[in-house]
Amino acid sequence: MKDTLLALSDLLNMLPDAVVIVDGKGRITFANAHIEGLLGYTPGELEKQPLERLIPKQYRAEHKVHLERFQENGQAMVMGDRPLIYGLDKSGGEIPISVSIANLDLDGERFSIAVMHDSGEIQSEITEVTSKAETDLLTGIGNRLRLSQLLQTAIEKSRPFSLLYLDLENFKPFNDNYGHEIGDKVLQIVGRRLQALVRSEDLAVRLGGDEFVLYLDGLVDNGILEQRAAAVGDSVSRRFHIGDLSGAVGVNIGGATFPRDGDNEHELINVADQKMYQAKQAGIPYKIGK
Repeated sequence: MKDTLLALSDLLNMLPDAVVIVDGKGRITFANAHIEGLLGYTPGELEKQPLERLIPKQYRAEHKVHLERFQENGQAMVMGDRPLIYGLDKSGGEIPISVSIANLDLDGERFSIAVMHDSGEIQSEITEVTSKAETDLLTGIGNRLRLSQLLQTAIEKSRPFSLLYLDLENFKPFNDNYGHEIGDKVLQIVGRRLQALVRSEDLAVRLGGDEFVLYLDGLVDNGILEQRAAAVGDSVSRRFHIGDLSGAVGVNIGGATFPRDGDNEHELINVADQKMYQAKQAGIPYKIGK
């Protein structure tokens, strides 16, 4: 086996990517020189070490099952159903990589060979594209897609939260009297004011038109939610200046809380929307709770 690997080592070290060979027990039997540039280990540090040393803890159990299955009957493939997965470097950091694997039979024993490529650039591109897809282009805050993903994650994890549904009042005259450019600037001002009110774990979203939503993580107390709604109303309703134009808009707000008011995204948004409408009909700034 060692003689065979020695014969392969010169070839594998010529490759531009990191390469590791793993035996049937999941131990690393060979790593080429490029592993150090990718994950910080010298080849000697990895010899006879378990492959899980290079895998983030949360993925190890699943990876072990896949590796055993692959070594039994797998065909050469690119790992994962996404453009990249994550490797664990010597310092404990998670590095985005793409991995291609194949089985290798040497001296009557089955091994698996993995070629690993640094995918940090791909990760940056994915992050940029995702950010654009989840951002309202006019105001720069979140959009419906970002809200939907956040709600689904919170609901799956049974993490409590509240929503404030906002509908602007007296906004249409700005479009009608001064044009859509001024109307857009009004919406941008509202977006900035809402963004200034949320914590890092919260989210400000423009659903479309003059409707906005605030996601408030972990907030379920009606009294505190009313305080937040009052603060939002005061901020949004402050007078603004656009060039020589001075004006203000009003806002109606409805609140909904998970899990008290619903157990899915559609129901929670509808409840908050209905309470906003009730507040509007009653001539009050907000309606929270029953």
